[in-house]
Amino acid sequence: MLTKERQAINVVPVAKCNNCGSLEYGVVFEAGSAQVNQIVRCGGCGLMYAFPMNTRNLSQYLNDSPSTLTDQSRQVKHTADKMPDYRAMARRLEEFLPRKGALCEIGIYSGVLLDYLRSRGWTVSGIEPDGCAVGYARRVFGLDVHHGTLDSASLKPESIDAAIMLHVIEHLDDPARAVVQVHRVLKPGGFFVVETPTYDSWTFKILGRRERSVSCDGHIFFYTQKTLSALLQQHGFEIVKTQRVGRTMSLSRLLFNIGVMAKNRKTQDRLAALATSLGLEKYYVYLNVGDMVRIYARRVSSGSDEHAMHQRSMEFERGA
Repeated sequence: MLTKERQAINVVPVAKCNNCGSLEYGVVFEAGSAQVNQIVRCGGCGLMYAFPMNTRNLSQYLNDSPSTLTDQSRQVKHTADKMPDYRAMARRLEEFLPRKGALCEIGIYSGVLLDYLRSRGWTVSGIEPDGCAVGYARRVFGLDVHHGTLDSASLKPESIDAAIMLHVIEHLDDPARAVVQVHRVLKPGGFFVVETPTYDSWTFKILGRRERSVSCDGHIFFYTQKTLSALLQQHGFEIVKTQRVGRTMSLSRLLFNIGVMAKNRKTQDRLAALATSLGLEKYYVYLNVGDMVRIYARRVSSGSDEHAMHQRSMEFERGA
């Protein structure tokens, strides 16, 4: 929970599109309809984002709690469930970078994927704001993990061959700044892999405010393939491959997602109880309904990275 002092510091009162800078927007969902925040769509480029917000969203993930994660923790098991899908991502990345090299995962959580990539010959490091997760990754896998954010990691310019950001960019307060930073630390020709929910999907068109990813209060930016590609391209990346990807999940997780879409606490509780009674966490299914996009982007231009990052920093501090 944020202290009153931190809440006061982190107020972000101004609407400004993170992609194109436009101040014009239209309301898509009122506050409390899809999620706790109002969701708007930029009048310039079409990017959807949460506005207004009372605090910088990233603060809630900066956790110094001493509590310990285990192999049986729900969050750890949920991360491990995704591995069949991410192994395919690793193989695709290695088609572009067969010599591998230095790789940094931004938002590693338990470190399961980073450990797997290390086993494939990558020299790995990670960044994670959650102290519990950092402790687990270090203790169980012996991983090199920075406890904090991309801002505080102080990675050297042009020091890594690949960066991975899976289901992180939608949580950031300033994704454009993060993309500039990733561009800065990648070597020329290095690859950036980004995966996030996408809202040019038939599920969003049909379900609207009930769509599972738009319902998450921690999601601040809601990309389409077009708006995410535009963000990467305007900061020095070439889109090499785009995929609509699915997810391997337990039947228990599937019922959880259905409960989220129901937007009814009693329904969620009943589905959770049903999943437990039937032992559905033991059974898995792969679903691809086209509601997630994965982009492989290559750093192609040097640009004025330092100037661009400075400008993003100044805008962010002003709340622009």
